Amino acid sequence: MDGGGPLKIRVAQVGPDPASPGGMPAVIGALLQSPLADRFKLEAIPTYRDSRPVRRLLLFTVSVLALTRWCARPGLRIVHVHMAARGSMYRKAFVVGVAKAMRRPAILQIHAGPGDLEEFIDRLGPLRRRILRTTLEMSDFVLSVSTSGAEVLNRLSDAEIEVVPNPPPQIARRESPIEPEANGREVSVLYLGGFADPAKGGAVLLDALPSLLAGRADVRVVLAGPGEGPGSLPERVLWDGFLAESEKNRALEEADLFVMPSLSEGMPIALLEAMAYGLPIVASRVGAVPEILTDGLDAALVDPGDAEQLAEALAHLLAAPARREALGKAAEERARRLADNDVYGQLGRIYLDAVR
Repeated sequence: MDGGGPLKIRVAQVGPDPASPGGMPAVIGALLQSPLADRFKLEAIPTYRDSRPVRRLLLFTVSVLALTRWCARPGLRIVHVHMAARGSMYRKAFVVGVAKAMRRPAILQIHAGPGDLEEFIDRLGPLRRRILRTTLEMSDFVLSVSTSGAEVLNRLSDAEIEVVPNPPPQIARRESPIEPEANGREVSVLYLGGFADPAKGGAVLLDALPSLLAGRADVRVVLAGPGEGPGSLPERVLWDGFLAESEKNRALEEADLFVMPSLSEGMPIALLEAMAYGLPIVASRVGAVPEILTDGLDAALVDPGDAEQLAEALAHLLAAPARREALGKAAEERARRLADNDVYGQLGRIYLDAVR
Protein backbone atom coordinates (compact mmCIF):
# COMPACT_ATOMS: atom_id res chain seq x y z
CA MET A 1 0.00 0.00 0.00
CA ASP A 2 2.98 2.36 0.46
CA GLY A 3 4.34 1.71 -3.01
CA GLY A 4 1.84 3.83 -4.95
CA GLY A 5 0.57 7.38 -4.59
CA PRO A 6 -0.27 9.21 -1.37
CA LEU A 7 -2.04 7.02 1.16
CA LYS A 8 -5.57 7.86 2.17
CA ILE A 9 -5.10 6.71 5.74
CA ARG A 10 -6.13 9.46 8.15
CA VAL A 11 -4.42 9.75 11.52
CA ALA A 12 -5.83 11.93 14.30
CA GLN A 13 -3.08 13.28 16.57
CA VAL A 14 -4.88 13.60 19.91
CA GLY A 15 -3.12 15.57 22.62
CA PRO A 16 -2.32 19.13 23.66
CA ASP A 17 -2.77 21.93 21.14
CA PRO A 18 0.38 21.95 18.96
CA ALA A 19 0.39 25.75 19.19
CA SER A 20 0.84 25.58 22.97
CA PRO A 21 4.24 25.71 24.69
CA GLY A 22 5.80 22.50 25.95
CA GLY A 23 7.29 19.22 24.81
CA MET A 24 4.24 17.26 23.69
CA PRO A 25 2.79 20.15 21.65
CA ALA A 26 6.18 20.46 19.92
CA VAL A 27 6.14 16.73 19.11
CA ILE A 28 2.65 16.90 17.60
CA GLY A 29 3.57 20.02 15.65
CA ALA A 30 6.69 18.33 14.28
CA LEU A 31 4.68 15.28 13.19
CA LEU A 32 2.13 17.45 11.37
CA GLN A 33 4.95 19.04 9.35
CA SER A 34 7.01 15.88 8.91
CA PRO A 35 7.47 13.66 5.84
CA LEU A 36 4.71 11.46 7.30
CA ALA A 37 2.25 14.19 6.26
CA ASP A 38 3.11 13.37 2.62
CA ARG A 39 2.05 9.75 3.08
CA PHE A 40 -0.81 10.05 5.57
CA LYS A 41 -3.51 12.62 6.27
CA LEU A 42 -2.48 13.88 9.71
CA GLU A 43 -5.01 15.93 11.68
CA ALA A 44 -4.74 17.41 15.18
CA ILE A 45 -7.59 17.12 17.68
CA PRO A 46 -6.47 19.14 20.73
CA THR A 47 -7.69 17.95 24.13
CA TYR A 48 -5.71 20.43 26.24
CA ARG A 49 -4.93 24.12 25.84
CA ASP A 50 -5.69 25.88 29.12
CA SER A 51 -4.91 24.79 32.69
CA ARG A 52 -8.00 26.52 34.12
CA PRO A 53 -10.38 23.72 35.18
CA VAL A 54 -13.60 24.95 33.54
CA ARG A 55 -11.96 25.74 30.20
CA ARG A 56 -9.99 22.50 30.33
CA LEU A 57 -13.16 20.46 30.87
CA LEU A 58 -15.02 22.35 28.15
CA LEU A 59 -12.27 21.82 25.57
CA PHE A 60 -11.97 18.14 26.45
CA THR A 61 -15.74 17.64 26.04
CA VAL A 62 -15.70 19.40 22.66
CA SER A 63 -12.66 17.37 21.61
CA VAL A 64 -14.25 14.04 22.50
CA LEU A 65 -17.34 14.94 20.47
CA ALA A 66 -15.12 15.98 17.56
CA LEU A 67 -13.18 12.73 17.79
CA THR A 68 -16.39 10.69 17.85
CA ARG A 69 -17.62 12.42 14.67
CA TRP A 70 -14.18 11.99 13.09
CA CYS A 71 -14.15 8.25 13.85
CA ALA A 72 -17.66 7.82 12.44
CA ARG A 73 -16.66 9.06 9.00
CA PRO A 74 -15.72 6.52 6.30
CA GLY A 75 -12.25 5.41 5.30
CA LEU A 76 -9.17 4.10 7.03
CA ARG A 77 -8.70 6.10 10.26
CA ILE A 78 -6.27 5.75 13.17
CA VAL A 79 -6.30 7.53 16.52
CA HIS A 80 -2.77 8.37 17.74
CA VAL A 81 -3.05 9.42 21.38
CA HIS A 82 -0.22 11.34 23.08
CA MET A 83 -0.15 10.92 26.86
CA ALA A 84 1.96 12.18 29.74
CA ALA A 85 1.84 10.97 33.33
CA ARG A 86 -0.46 12.36 36.03
CA GLY A 87 -3.77 13.96 35.00
CA SER A 88 -3.19 13.32 31.33
CA MET A 89 -3.67 9.60 31.96
CA TYR A 90 -7.37 9.90 32.77
CA ARG A 91 -8.20 12.05 29.75
CA LYS A 92 -6.25 9.84 27.37
CA ALA A 93 -7.65 6.62 28.84
CA PHE A 94 -11.11 7.95 27.96
CA VAL A 95 -9.93 8.89 24.45
CA VAL A 96 -8.57 5.39 23.85
CA GLY A 97 -11.92 4.00 25.02
CA VAL A 98 -13.77 6.22 22.54
CA ALA A 99 -11.52 5.12 19.66
CA LYS A 100 -12.02 1.44 20.43
CA ALA A 101 -15.79 1.91 20.91
CA MET A 102 -15.86 3.46 17.42
CA ARG A 103 -13.88 0.46 16.08
CA ARG A 104 -10.82 2.50 15.17
CA PRO A 105 -7.20 1.45 15.85
CA ALA A 106 -5.73 3.26 18.85
CA ILE A 107 -2.02 4.02 19.20
CA LEU A 108 -1.04 5.21 22.68
CA GLN A 109 2.29 7.04 22.90
CA ILE A 110 3.55 7.84 26.41
CA HIS A 111 5.83 10.87 26.68
CA ALA A 112 7.30 10.50 30.15
CA GLY A 113 10.65 9.56 31.57
CA PRO A 114 11.19 6.45 33.70
CA GLY A 115 11.56 8.51 36.87
CA ASP A 116 8.28 10.34 36.33
CA LEU A 117 6.53 7.10 35.37
CA GLU A 118 7.80 5.22 38.43
CA GLU A 119 6.77 8.03 40.76
CA PHE A 120 3.35 8.27 39.11
CA ILE A 121 2.65 4.53 39.12
CA ASP A 122 3.81 4.13 42.73
CA ARG A 123 1.18 6.65 43.82
CA LEU A 124 -1.68 4.90 42.04
CA GLY A 125 -4.23 3.00 44.06
CA PRO A 126 -5.67 -0.33 42.87
CA LEU A 127 -8.49 1.27 40.82
CA ARG A 128 -6.34 3.82 39.03
CA ARG A 129 -3.64 1.21 38.43
CA ARG A 130 -6.29 -1.01 36.82
CA ILE A 131 -7.44 1.90 34.61
CA LEU A 132 -3.92 2.47 33.34
CA ARG A 133 -3.27 -1.24 32.81
CA THR A 134 -6.57 -1.63 30.91
CA THR A 135 -5.74 1.39 28.74
CA LEU A 136 -2.37 -0.08 27.80
CA GLU A 137 -3.84 -3.49 26.99
CA MET A 138 -6.80 -2.04 25.07
CA SER A 139 -4.55 -0.02 22.74
CA ASP A 140 -3.51 -1.63 19.46
CA PHE A 141 0.01 -0.25 19.85
CA VAL A 142 1.72 1.22 22.92
CA LEU A 143 4.75 3.41 22.31
CA SER A 144 7.33 4.73 24.74
CA VAL A 145 9.89 7.40 23.88
CA SER A 146 12.65 5.45 25.64
CA THR A 147 13.66 1.89 26.42
CA SER A 148 13.88 2.72 30.12
CA GLY A 149 10.34 4.08 30.03
CA ALA A 150 9.12 0.92 28.31
CA GLU A 151 10.71 -1.19 31.05
CA VAL A 152 8.77 0.70 33.72
CA LEU A 153 5.50 0.23 31.84
CA ASN A 154 6.17 -3.50 31.46
CA ARG A 155 6.22 -3.84 35.25
CA LEU A 156 2.58 -2.78 35.21
CA SER A 157 1.30 -4.58 32.12
CA ASP A 158 2.16 -7.39 29.73
CA ALA A 159 1.27 -5.16 26.77
CA GLU A 160 3.98 -5.06 24.12
CA ILE A 161 5.73 -1.68 24.26
CA GLU A 162 7.54 -0.36 21.21
CA VAL A 163 10.16 2.40 21.49
CA VAL A 164 9.66 5.36 19.15
CA PRO A 165 11.64 8.49 20.03
CA ASN A 166 10.29 12.01 19.72
CA PRO A 167 11.10 13.68 16.39
CA PRO A 168 13.73 16.41 16.24
CA PRO A 169 12.66 19.62 14.49
CA GLN A 170 13.76 20.28 10.94
CA ILE A 171 16.35 23.05 11.09
CA ALA A 172 18.51 24.55 8.36
CA ARG A 173 22.20 23.76 8.81
CA ARG A 174 23.74 26.34 11.15
CA GLU A 175 26.98 28.02 10.14
CA SER A 176 30.21 26.88 11.75
CA PRO A 177 30.76 28.75 15.00
CA ILE A 178 33.35 31.52 15.12
CA GLU A 179 36.26 30.45 17.23
CA PRO A 180 36.54 32.84 20.18
CA GLU A 181 40.32 32.55 20.26
CA ALA A 182 40.42 34.15 16.82
CA ASN A 183 38.50 37.34 17.61
CA GLY A 184 37.90 37.62 21.36
CA ARG A 185 34.24 36.66 21.09
CA GLU A 186 32.60 35.16 24.17
CA VAL A 187 31.64 31.50 24.17
CA SER A 188 27.97 31.12 25.03
CA VAL A 189 26.63 28.17 27.06
CA LEU A 190 22.84 27.71 26.89
CA TYR A 191 20.53 26.01 29.44
CA LEU A 192 16.76 25.88 28.75
CA GLY A 193 15.38 23.84 31.67
CA GLY A 194 14.49 26.64 34.09
CA PHE A 195 14.28 26.16 37.85
CA ALA A 196 10.59 25.40 38.43
CA ASP A 197 11.14 21.64 38.07
CA PRO A 198 14.06 20.25 40.14
CA ALA A 199 14.28 17.27 37.77
CA LYS A 200 15.72 19.60 35.10
CA GLY A 201 18.93 19.83 37.14
CA GLY A 202 19.17 23.60 37.31
CA ALA A 203 20.54 23.44 40.86
CA VAL A 204 23.30 21.08 39.71
CA LEU A 205 24.30 23.52 36.99
CA LEU A 206 24.41 26.39 39.51
CA ASP A 207 26.74 24.31 41.69
CA ALA A 208 28.99 23.73 38.66
CA LEU A 209 29.23 27.39 37.62
CA PRO A 210 31.88 28.71 40.07
CA SER A 211 34.57 26.26 38.99
CA LEU A 212 33.46 26.51 35.35
CA LEU A 213 33.80 30.31 35.27
CA ALA A 214 37.01 30.52 37.29
CA GLY A 215 39.76 31.92 35.11
CA ARG A 216 37.54 32.06 31.99
CA ALA A 217 36.64 35.68 31.17
CA ASP A 218 35.41 34.68 27.70
CA VAL A 219 32.51 32.46 28.88
CA ARG A 220 28.88 33.59 29.10
CA VAL A 221 26.13 31.33 30.48
CA VAL A 222 22.51 31.93 29.43
CA LEU A 223 19.86 30.37 31.68
CA ALA A 224 16.25 30.19 30.46
CA GLY A 225 13.04 28.27 31.06
CA PRO A 226 9.74 28.38 32.92
CA GLY A 227 9.22 29.76 36.42
CA GLU A 228 11.22 32.17 38.52
CA GLY A 229 14.95 32.67 38.20
CA PRO A 230 17.51 31.42 40.73
CA GLY A 231 18.11 34.83 42.36
CA SER A 232 21.65 36.13 42.69
CA LEU A 233 23.90 34.99 39.86
CA PRO A 234 27.64 35.25 39.17
CA GLU A 235 28.91 37.79 36.67
CA ARG A 236 28.48 36.70 33.03
CA VAL A 237 25.54 34.44 33.95
CA LEU A 238 22.22 35.71 32.58
CA TRP A 239 18.65 34.69 33.41
CA ASP A 240 16.35 35.14 30.39
CA GLY A 241 13.23 33.48 31.83
CA PHE A 242 10.67 31.77 29.63
CA LEU A 243 11.46 32.16 25.93
CA ALA A 244 8.85 32.36 23.21
CA GLU A 245 9.45 30.06 20.23
CA SER A 246 11.23 32.70 18.15
CA GLU A 247 13.35 33.75 21.15
CA LYS A 248 14.27 30.16 21.91
CA ASN A 249 15.28 29.55 18.29
CA ARG A 250 17.44 32.66 18.37
CA ALA A 251 19.09 31.51 21.60
CA LEU A 252 19.87 28.12 20.05
CA GLU A 253 21.24 29.76 16.93
CA GLU A 254 23.53 32.04 18.94
CA ALA A 255 24.76 29.41 21.43
CA ASP A 256 28.14 27.69 21.19
CA LEU A 257 27.40 24.90 23.67
CA PHE A 258 24.20 23.35 25.03
CA VAL A 259 23.92 21.88 28.53
CA MET A 260 21.18 19.60 29.90
CA PRO A 261 21.98 18.54 33.50
CA SER A 262 18.63 16.77 34.08
CA LEU A 263 18.02 14.31 36.89
CA SER A 264 15.09 12.69 35.04
CA GLU A 265 13.89 12.86 31.43
CA GLY A 266 11.89 10.97 28.85
CA MET A 267 12.89 12.14 25.38
CA PRO A 268 13.63 15.85 25.93
CA ILE A 269 12.54 18.13 23.10
CA ALA A 270 15.12 20.79 23.99
CA LEU A 271 17.88 18.22 23.49
CA LEU A 272 16.51 17.27 20.07
CA GLU A 273 16.36 20.96 19.14
CA ALA A 274 19.99 21.45 20.16
CA MET A 275 20.98 18.43 18.06
CA ALA A 276 19.07 19.75 15.05
CA TYR A 277 20.88 23.09 15.41
CA GLY A 278 24.23 21.29 15.33
CA LEU A 279 25.21 22.31 18.85
CA PRO A 280 27.81 20.44 20.90
CA ILE A 281 26.01 18.98 23.92
CA VAL A 282 26.82 18.16 27.52
CA ALA A 283 23.95 16.13 29.01
CA SER A 284 23.15 13.75 31.86
CA ARG A 285 22.75 10.03 31.30
CA VAL A 286 19.00 9.93 32.03
CA GLY A 287 15.93 8.63 30.20
CA ALA A 288 16.43 8.31 26.47
CA VAL A 289 19.51 10.56 26.38
CA PRO A 290 22.08 7.71 26.37
CA GLU A 291 19.89 5.82 23.91
CA ILE A 292 20.21 8.48 21.23
CA LEU A 293 23.59 10.03 22.06
CA THR A 294 26.95 8.33 22.58
CA ASP A 295 29.53 9.81 24.93
CA GLY A 296 32.54 11.02 23.00
CA LEU A 297 30.90 10.46 19.60
CA ASP A 298 28.09 13.01 19.35
CA ALA A 299 27.91 14.42 22.91
CA ALA A 300 29.62 14.52 26.29
CA LEU A 301 27.52 12.58 28.79
CA VAL A 302 27.86 12.89 32.58
CA ASP A 303 26.30 11.23 35.60
CA PRO A 304 23.14 12.98 36.83
CA GLY A 305 23.57 15.12 39.94
CA ASP A 306 27.38 15.30 39.69
CA ALA A 307 28.22 19.03 39.54
CA GLU A 308 31.97 18.45 39.49
CA GLN A 309 31.76 16.08 36.52
CA LEU A 310 29.42 18.50 34.75
CA ALA A 311 31.82 21.41 35.24
CA GLU A 312 34.76 19.35 33.97
CA ALA A 313 32.92 18.27 30.81
CA LEU A 314 31.84 21.84 30.06
CA ALA A 315 35.32 23.24 30.72
CA HIS A 316 36.91 20.64 28.46
CA LEU A 317 34.69 21.62 25.51
CA LEU A 318 34.97 25.34 26.20
CA ALA A 319 38.73 24.99 25.78
CA ALA A 320 38.46 22.94 22.58
CA PRO A 321 36.60 24.73 19.74
CA ALA A 322 37.53 22.07 17.18
CA ARG A 323 36.10 19.37 19.43
CA ARG A 324 32.92 21.39 19.86
CA GLU A 325 32.58 21.65 16.10
CA ALA A 326 33.05 17.90 15.64
CA LEU A 327 30.50 17.00 18.31
CA GLY A 328 28.00 19.50 16.90
CA LYS A 329 28.23 18.07 13.40
CA ALA A 330 27.87 14.53 14.74
CA ALA A 331 24.84 15.52 16.83
CA GLU A 332 23.16 17.09 13.81
CA GLU A 333 23.75 13.99 11.72
CA ARG A 334 22.37 11.84 14.54
CA ALA A 335 19.24 14.00 14.62
CA ARG A 336 18.77 13.47 10.89
CA ARG A 337 19.12 9.68 11.17
CA LEU A 338 16.85 9.64 14.20
CA ALA A 339 14.10 11.46 12.32
CA ASP A 340 14.31 9.46 9.11
CA ASN A 341 14.72 5.96 10.57
CA ASP A 342 13.75 5.77 14.24
CA VAL A 343 10.79 8.16 14.18
CA TYR A 344 9.15 8.58 10.78
CA GLY A 345 10.14 5.17 9.48
CA GLN A 346 8.86 3.46 12.62
CA LEU A 347 5.60 5.42 12.78
CA GLY A 348 4.93 4.86 9.09
CA ARG A 349 5.24 1.11 9.60
CA ILE A 350 3.04 1.20 12.70
CA TYR A 351 0.33 3.20 10.91
CA LEU A 352 0.28 0.67 8.09
CA ASP A 353 0.21 -2.28 10.49
CA ALA A 354 -2.65 -0.70 12.42
CA VAL A 355 -5.06 -0.84 9.45
CA ARG A 356 -4.12 -4.30 8.23
